[in-house]
Amino acid sequence: MDIQRGTQIIGVWGATVSESHGFVSCIQDTNQGTDVDISWDNGSVHHVMLDDIQNDYLNQPYGNSNGFYINPFTEELI
Repeated sequence: MDIQRGTQIIGVWGATVSESHGFVSCIQDTNQGTDVDISWDNGSVHHVMLDDIQNDYLNQPYGNSNGFYINPFTEELI
């Protein structure tokens, strides 16, 4: 999985806020692993570990897809 600065990310949260769109703004190696900052379309920044980002957005069963996904679509989301 190739994730770098600028990679578009989809955040799937659940019931009240179904999705957010953002991009990887920073990648940093730490003692705990690789830390990734995601800048969301609402201006907030979220810190996740690289292992938390998945690349199977289109293969998730309906209603069980909460998480962070690489944008599988050709068009930009933000």
